Amino acid sequence: MSWIAGMYLGDGSIKVNKEGRTLTLKVRDKELVEEAAMKLAIVMGRDKPYFVGRLSDGRYYVQVRSRELADHLLNKENTLNYLKKRPREFIRAFFDCEGFVFGAVCGKGAFTSKIGASNTDRELLVLIRDKLMDLGIRMKITRSFSAGRVIVTSRGRTVARKDCYVLYTTRSSDLIRFYRKIGFSIKRKMDKLRDIVYIRQNFKGKRAAIEWIRRYEYRRGEGRTRWFRREKPLSLEDALKEYKRLTLRGLTGTTID
Repeated sequence: MSWIAGMYLGDGSIKVNKEGRTLTLKVRDKELVEEAAMKLAIVMGRDKPYFVGRLSDGRYYVQVRSRELADHLLNKENTLNYLKKRPREFIRAFFDCEGFVFGAVCGKGAFTSKIGASNTDRELLVLIRDKLMDLGIRMKITRSFSAGRVIVTSRGRTVARKDCYVLYTTRSSDLIRFYRKIGFSIKRKMDKLRDIVYIRQNFKGKRAAIEWIRRYEYRRGEGRTRWFRREKPLSLEDALKEYKRLTLRGLTGTTID
């Protein structure tokens, strides 16, 4: 139930109408929705996971109609009690939904990495930050963007109605502690964090950047740039050649994933 509470305060929503109360999760990450479908089934006493559907815009979704569950989650005191009592499960779910794992080679040729989570509820981020501190994981909170900003998403342009904040850390020691004590339920995110932790623990300087390039491929999208995990790591010699090519091009930064 702690994971469900963290998921709800992340990307979840509850719709109340004449037909009842429905808890819904709609995201592009199919793996996340499938995880929610399994955990919701456990909470609701079902033998099989809930149905996972797909919307016309490409997002996946799972829905549960339950007055009891919805009323319980709509009471913020109830949801925050899960953060207090079982912080690891709650925070893992919140980061599964709202979190990112970032790795890149910056313009100066150095390897850089970060983990964090974004949300418009700064008070909630403060509570999560404090619980992370209890676990020895230090994170900062900054404003990501202000209300009124035009945001470009996969579904088009939208205007932010609220200020958005990000809770994050770039320190190697905190990345490692987060990996060991919290982690992700989502394999894609956990694999990337595992790679970052391995690189941080075993390599320094330029060699860390080359090791990242061995494992991840740089691709430029429509106004966005990303790093994708390679099916098979490059040889050290090929990774060095790719490192030189990218740094000569003046590679600067990437979006987060």
